Amino acid sequence: MKAKKSLAVILTIVMIFTMSISIITMSTGVVMANTGQFSDISEHWAESIINEAAGLGIVGGYPEGDFKPDNLMKREEFFKLMTNVLSTIPDTSNTTITFSDVDPIEWYVPTVKTAVAAGITSGYDDGTFGIGIMISRQEAAKVVASVIDTENLTGTASAAYAADKDLISDWAYSYVDIMFKKGYMQGDTEGNFRPTSALTRAEAATMLLNVKKNETTILGPNQKTGTTATTGTEVIGSEGGCLATHTIANGAFERGSGSKSDPYVISAEAQLNHVREHMDAGIYFILAKDITITSDFAATAPVVGSGENNWSNGNFVPIGTQAKPFIGGFDGNKKTIYGLNITGTIRESSKDYVSSYTGLFGYVGTSGIINDVTVDKATITGNQYTGGIAGYSAGTITGCTLGVDGVIVGATNTGGIVGYAQGTLTDNTNQGKVTGTSINSGGIVGSMVGSGQALLNCVNKGRVNGIERVGGVAGDISGNGNAITVKSCNNSGTVLASSNNAGGIAGRADGSNGSVTISNSYNTGSISESGVNGGITGYNKGSKVTIQYCYNDGEVDGGSAGGITGNNEGTIEYSANNGSVTGKNGAGGIAAFQEDDGGKITKCYNDGKISSTSFAGGIIGTNKTKVNNCYNTGKISGTNSVGGIAGKNEGYIQNTYNIATVSASNGAGALIGRNAGEVEDSYWLEEINLNQIGLTDASSSQSNLKKLTVAQLSGTEDIKVSSVNMKIIALMNDKAGSDIWEQASGSYNYPSIINLGR
Repeated sequence: MKAKKSLAVILTIVMIFTMSISIITMSTGVVMANTGQFSDISEHWAESIINEAAGLGIVGGYPEGDFKPDNLMKREEFFKLMTNVLSTIPDTSNTTITFSDVDPIEWYVPTVKTAVAAGITSGYDDGTFGIGIMISRQEAAKVVASVIDTENLTGTASAAYAADKDLISDWAYSYVDIMFKKGYMQGDTEGNFRPTSALTRAEAATMLLNVKKNETTILGPNQKTGTTATTGTEVIGSEGGCLATHTIANGAFERGSGSKSDPYVISAEAQLNHVREHMDAGIYFILAKDITITSDFAATAPVVGSGENNWSNGNFVPIGTQAKPFIGGFDGNKKTIYGLNITGTIRESSKDYVSSYTGLFGYVGTSGIINDVTVDKATITGNQYTGGIAGYSAGTITGCTLGVDGVIVGATNTGGIVGYAQGTLTDNTNQGKVTGTSINSGGIVGSMVGSGQALLNCVNKGRVNGIERVGGVAGDISGNGNAITVKSCNNSGTVLASSNNAGGIAGRADGSNGSVTISNSYNTGSISESGVNGGITGYNKGSKVTIQYCYNDGEVDGGSAGGITGNNEGTIEYSANNGSVTGKNGAGGIAAFQEDDGGKITKCYNDGKISSTSFAGGIIGTNKTKVNNCYNTGKISGTNSVGGIAGKNEGYIQNTYNIATVSASNGAGALIGRNAGEVEDSYWLEEINLNQIGLTDASSSQSNLKKLTVAQLSGTEDIKVSSVNMKIIALMNDKAGSDIWEQASGSYNYPSIINLGR
């Protein structure tokens, strides 16, 4: 022990001597070692850099006059250099360090105290500082990025361009990215950053010289008071660093500054819970690793009669409330949160009710952003506004997932991702089980009320159960006075509505107050139960609903069922059904029925099997409005009023054809099962061996209905129209008023709709 202490004393004297030279160098401007340069850096790539850094007092050499530029740096050595560039050295008189590997008589003790007081480091998780360990390049990046201004980064470089970017640790990536964008670190000649390689003394000199010359203020997180020394503007929201006001024991963030470019880093469940302490400050967060909730963060029940929600039956309290929404940014970094158990009650009139606004986030404000987080092995139970990621969101949610073992149970407005959304939902996926005990249940969102392209690239692969308005993607969609678009969404899961209106994309699209457009979306899942159901939507309410370029390949079953829509009051165009559709009181390849004056089906086809006890049609079960420019190639069957185009028609059908078999006990027609409306310019294949109309009411009218041969329908033989021979395509385009039909390729080259596509 005496020998060790003696050696330590000698080393301390040497360090004091070396530090004294640095002080003299700083005051005189003379480079160390008297010769103007160190003895071992001649022709080294960093020669001029090292000399300049030494002249500024950033680095020092060894007593014998050399610098050893390629030697690797230990952690304590790098932190000594780091404290040399701080704008303000913190007071360490009351700083206590308890690292198990720090010897209280060693030279580095003042350095360690300064680093801790400045908030630059808190050591390793095992309670050590890392004395004697070589500092890696990514560790050095984290240290430096923690003490510099990271707002308004404008550099075009990025850690994403590093050839070995996948080797950068999750906790270090954002810091490395800052150093790239600042130009303080870069890849080698082969484009590799080498994150785990130890930092050399020359590399350290280069990095810190750049920082010293380019940064106006260099302060550790604990030195930030909420304003910068030069501008007086806020550093993060209205706060300083998290550690300035919160403790590590309570989940305070040790890494990051909370800015958009340098978010607070979440590495533990207590830190995830601590997000709520900053939920209304506009602060940014990033998950560094998967988080499993093992502690109970909702252990305390509020005082009875306080009017506060009691979340103590679960282990977590939703982040954000209606009165105090989450308005920051939460980057899940493609990580997963496991083990959430969120359930609450609130007392009203001496009775406990299930709490509303339930999810990982209870309420997300308009400026809130949540992306790339998965919630799995979770049970979330609520009343109104219940979702896996958020109960209610007026912000932006992107790339989020409810995992296969996620269970969401709510009443009104229940969704796998969000219960009720007014913002934008993009690239979200549900793989879990969603159950709604009232209206508006969806795999992604229970109720979507927004404007513009509000629902994009969202996918349901899970199971959605509800009472009414149940959708694979959304339970209910409305514009609320605005135009809203749903695009490129799909369902491959199971959707069940015990009462009414189930759809692969939406249970109901409500265009009664603003337009709703659903485009380029499809269903391959199962849609069923006893109500009015459809492969894309259960109910298109109002003439301002448009479905276009959508298709169904799944099974649709219901009291009334349609391949695209159950009940249509809007416009369905350029859409197709290839799935099996079964109804009891109506079934159609495109829609079960349309009764409102605004309903219209145009430029669509069915290739699926359609069956219903009554009113089964290749395009529509019962039509009271308009169907034109459509065709059927799927088998149609039922008992009463079954037709290749419509089971029953009370409206107007024009320019259609059917080539598939039709069978019924009463009222089977190659085109219409029972006609009480108008049918014109429509065709059927003679091989069907049925009349064009099964049953004809006195009020009906039919004109230009033709039975064609295979050759005539395929365009290899002309047909005669008013003593003129012409191709079927020319006739159909003439009746359509534009060239929307083309002679398709295939076995028979029957007509198809241009640009229908899949």
